[in-house]
Amino acid sequence: MLVAGTLTGCAGGILPASDTRSQSAARAAVADVSRDLYRAATDTIDDYARWADAATAQSSMVELIGYESYPDAVHGDPFGALQFRATLQLSEYGDPYVACFESEFDFWGVATEDFGDDRAVARDIQCPADARRIAPPVDTRIVEVVPEGTEALVIEVLTNAPATMTADEIVAEVTARMPQPTGDREVPFEPEATVDGGDIGFAMGDADDCLLVQRTSTGVNVLYVPRILLQPGELGCQAKTALLPADQLRPPH
Repeated sequence: MLVAGTLTGCAGGILPASDTRSQSAARAAVADVSRDLYRAATDTIDDYARWADAATAQSSMVELIGYESYPDAVHGDPFGALQFRATLQLSEYGDPYVACFESEFDFWGVATEDFGDDRAVARDIQCPADARRIAPPVDTRIVEVVPEGTEALVIEVLTNAPATMTADEIVAEVTARMPQPTGDREVPFEPEATVDGGDIGFAMGDADDCLLVQRTSTGVNVLYVPRILLQPGELGCQAKTALLPADQLRPPH
């Protein structure tokens, strides 16, 4: 969605000194919002639109009035922009001062090398005649989680698993008894297991939320592996990782 987007009146002209001060104040308010929007690494402007909506929900000064995606953007480049309207009530009885701005975003936040420059963070745009606060795009993405209670379940299953139990049977039992997630759009990660002789390795999750459990001759143990080792290309959150020697699961430094 794009709501094109600077000043009401005086656009393209020289502003009076009082309006220049108001414009600077309005721009600073939007720039502060944009600088503080980063919540996590993302490659979609839809996330920033949702974060901007939440950040300005209680604000009477700054409103999100539009967002635009850049479909051809490559990683590291700006992938979209947000448009804001800032409203300053300068006096009790006079008309408010209204100005609009646009901020671009990339994988790391506001897309500018002049992070401290309000003009670079929030660029002047023309306020559309029909500008209004908009609702952000609805997030329909699935969120994979390790549901609460899963660790205790896996410990129980591995503790009671007979020596003849296969990896597929272990996964089937855990899946059948898996606690249901309670969060919006949440679904359980797919579990996996491996059997090596009398040992069992179990894994579920990703580098940010990984459940690793092993059953060996010493018993059933939950493993806590450094996140860096669970990244793709490293050991990963995999069932075979749970059966690696302990010295391979230690921090690299």
